[in-house]
Amino acid sequence: MSTLRAMIAGSLIALSPLALTAMAESERDCRLKGTVQKASEGDSSQTEVRFHSISRYDENSKCRVRRDQKMEFRLPDDPRLQEAPDGSEVEYRYRSRNGESQIELLSVGT
Repeated sequence: MSTLRAMIAGSLIALSPLALTAMAESERDCRLKGTVQKASEGDSSQTEVRFHSISRYDENSKCRVRRDQKMEFRLPDDPRLQEAPDGSEVEYRYRSRNGESQIELLSVGT
């Protein structure tokens, strides 16, 4: 009988991360920090951002992301990002709710 209880408890524990993931995917408000990386290819240069940290946008925000979970989004066109020198620090706000997501460039620094 104690073996059966252990299996049930194990199943409940195994399900709880899935429930948290579903909740996290439905609503997020995160601050993403990254570094601008410029890559030259022929005549055109490409600007990318390599993100290195993620945190709650403010103390009331929800922002749960598992280490192995991907967040896919397209950065909006912004002249501040295009003009930023290689190695500049950037900050974005990422909001997601009910399958809709928004990303906003907050700051560009050197």
